[in-house]
Amino acid sequence: MLGVERIGRYQVLGHLASGGMGQVYLAKTTGLGGFERHVVVKTLDVADDEDQFVTMFLDEARLVGALHHQYIAPVYEVGCDEDGRYFIVMDYIHGETAEAVWKRSHEGDTPAIPTGFALSVVYAIASALDYAHKLRGLDGRPLEIVHRDVSLSNIMIGYEGGVKLIDFGIAKSANRATKTVAGTLKGKFGYLSPEQVLRLPVDHRTDIFALGIVLYELTTMERAFLGSSELITLERITKGEYRKPSKIVAGYPQALEAIIERALEVDPDDRFQSAHELARELEAVARAMGEAIGDSAIVGTMRAFGRTGLTKSQRFARATSRIRTDPAMLARSEEQARRNEREDLTPVVPTPITGLTALARSSGMPPLPPILPESTPTDLPNVPEAVEDDLTVPISSTPNSGSPVISPLSMQYASALRPPSGTAKLVPDRSSRWLWLGLALAAILVGAIIALALHR
Repeated sequence: MLGVERIGRYQVLGHLASGGMGQVYLAKTTGLGGFERHVVVKTLDVADDEDQFVTMFLDEARLVGALHHQYIAPVYEVGCDEDGRYFIVMDYIHGETAEAVWKRSHEGDTPAIPTGFALSVVYAIASALDYAHKLRGLDGRPLEIVHRDVSLSNIMIGYEGGVKLIDFGIAKSANRATKTVAGTLKGKFGYLSPEQVLRLPVDHRTDIFALGIVLYELTTMERAFLGSSELITLERITKGEYRKPSKIVAGYPQALEAIIERALEVDPDDRFQSAHELARELEAVARAMGEAIGDSAIVGTMRAFGRTGLTKSQRFARATSRIRTDPAMLARSEEQARRNEREDLTPVVPTPITGLTALARSSGMPPLPPILPESTPTDLPNVPEAVEDDLTVPISSTPNSGSPVISPLSMQYASALRPPSGTAKLVPDRSSRWLWLGLALAAILVGAIIALALHR
């Protein structure tokens, strides 16, 4: 049974996903004459005193409410129900994420994703991003919107055609009431831009880099920068290290490879300077290859994969009645996190990472401090998964401080111990603290002995 039956005037049909600050449900609204419409309801589940998260939630609603584009999922309503629960009502896309399609193409006899499908999807998202990047407020000033989380999982593909960009939850905008804290890494690791990794200023060209990754993955069926650890993934991104598509796919179009290479340039000045420019190049390549961009390519691919949305299992493929944010479960998780925090004795062994340091130096940043080793603990706490998509990981220092950045080890713990508010909770290193305390006491003792000797 679902833990939630109604949210405002909407009847809840199923649970779609868990996010860093709330839940996402499939719901419906009804009206006169048998009117019925399926929608997606996103809720905010935080304590009453956490006003900053309410502000962030309403920021997202206000931002997406200002966007009116055929390739962006619209918002219909924002409200607060009788239980004091804030919610956003969005369009329900009858389909699946691009990530689900990408994964299915690796299964059994499922055909590879056709080039026409990939070009149609990326062209649509480029058009959506260009609109968002150039949008102005009522006063005529640019809103400076940057999505910052463009990825396969944030692109919805309709069974009957249509592409929608979703989830502007961590988007950057000039008129947001909340601002990103300096040194905070936002987005999914595999789709971050070099400037995001290095905590440099971010603009619309970050989205172009991420869209270049999406194009790479849809046309090669491989991850662009994914490494054996999060640290290696981030270092590959900052170095621009990836296998050329032509080395993966025989006969890969040279013109399409050139588009990917330009989109994935480490220096933003060397990339496409607008999403419109990228879309125009994709359109030219598609025309030269004889590929049609549009719904027909999308529908044909979905049908080839056996996904038409006609069966109940497909229509509600993402829904579940299992709600994983039961208050008692979260209380147990937080208590387990506190116990593990007290018991953690992970040693600190700094090791320099030359790739990140070199790029930071070339960009004018102070040298990056040492980063902890790539090894991961084998005794991670068994915390039930309550967060799926939120990958916001605070960095332990601002760009101008000398404190070390978080290591993959800390990121592992941050992911395991993240509370429902979505903020990573880092496990301090007790052994390192005792070591420095011992050294400080020894220094004080030596100083006292010297002072006594001089006094005599």
